[in-house]
Amino acid sequence: MYNSTERYNLEPIVTLEGDWKFNIGDDPTWASKSYDDSTWDYITVPGNWQDQGYHQYLGYAWYRTKVFIPRIDESDNIYLYIDAIDDVSEVYINGVLIGQTGNFPPNYKTAYNIPVFYSIPQSLINYDGENTLAIRVYNDQMDGGIVSGPVIIGYFEDDMLLDQNLAGKWLFKPGFNRKYTDTDYDASSWNSLFVPGPWDNQGYLTFDGVATYRTKFTLANGLEDEELYLILGIIDDKDKVYLNGKLIAKTEDMYGTELASNGMGEWQVRRAYKIPAKNLNYSGSNTLVVVVNDDQQIGGIVTGPIGIMTKSNYDEYVSRYKVKKVSIFQILEEEW
Repeated sequence: MYNSTERYNLEPIVTLEGDWKFNIGDDPTWASKSYDDSTWDYITVPGNWQDQGYHQYLGYAWYRTKVFIPRIDESDNIYLYIDAIDDVSEVYINGVLIGQTGNFPPNYKTAYNIPVFYSIPQSLINYDGENTLAIRVYNDQMDGGIVSGPVIIGYFEDDMLLDQNLAGKWLFKPGFNRKYTDTDYDASSWNSLFVPGPWDNQGYLTFDGVATYRTKFTLANGLEDEELYLILGIIDDKDKVYLNGKLIAKTEDMYGTELASNGMGEWQVRRAYKIPAKNLNYSGSNTLVVVVNDDQQIGGIVTGPIGIMTKSNYDEYVSRYKVKKVSIFQILEEEW
């Protein structure tokens, strides 16, 4: 729904704002790590290209920069975040496409108001060394390019509180059928999306409505005797959660907790659900299904952390994001 930089809450590893190489036109070889861009112009990121010498230019252009990415201990998952690229973009790390936001011609669809947020696969990263980040952009009208920041590579600091991290590729299908929650349901034909991340920049730009996420996991060793909580970051807009075929949680359960108040929309609430011990398989595979209903704009399991916390780590998580309780009377009074 609402496009908010704050809800991504990434801890920066690398800040990418500054001078990048820039060239108008379109050539797939410009994505290559080894491409020689020494004759290209320089442009400041963020900032539209119209204000930097390309006043009347509409069409394709490319950005390139070299990035040193250090290895960190805090999380196995790191992400690229760019607040806005106008209008359509593809992002390449070391010559490999990691995501697209919007649709290029001939089926053009702008995504100027959708943040670029992609997981960077570990297999593509040259840790503690140089990496090439290349971005292909198409602008149809008005401002063009990487128009606003922050522009960072970072991680979810709260991942450190997870006792079991469930971020990664989940199966995904628009729509919902109760049979999708069955442990023996065959979902092998479904597409896969990276969780967390909006579905809008993972191939479902124009989709609003109900969709189903599905994954399997085996509980990590040492958690058998713990009180456990399922952490699902921020979901846009509403959700229902099924574990091994049983409904265990829904958006409304968050209200009345310290992570939500009556004044918050569903798309602002950090999901943290207690896992009923009776529904958890401690010795084998567990099937986790999250059904999301998106009203408009950005949709899906948008941000992390994603995984399982023990009670002590859950308490720390709540202490970080505890919200002030607001009554409906206070809301009406403030609006008046």
